[in-house]
Amino acid sequence: MQEPLLTCAPDVVLALFREGLLRLSFDAGKHLPALSALARRYADRSPDFADLCLIRMSELYPQHVVATVDVADFSVYRRNGREVIPLVTPD
Repeated sequence: MQEPLLTCAPDVVLALFREGLLRLSFDAGKHLPALSALARRYADRSPDFADLCLIRMSELYPQHVVATVDVADFSVYRRNGREVIPLVTPD
């Protein structure tokens, strides 16, 4: 896995920020049209804002994988329309 990790929800992992293992690299305000399009595309799944941000970040940083426990939704979500999002999930 590459370091540092990237996130759009730093409030739950402040210790990782302090240690330099995590950095904020996504400004949702700059991606509102793309986030809105993703929200419309996946409206039937009722994605939360964090999911939308992670899908968009996967498009922007394709070399990274998404770490999630939400296997059900992220097995359906696609980046750039049809690309499977690489995931790290619990066993």
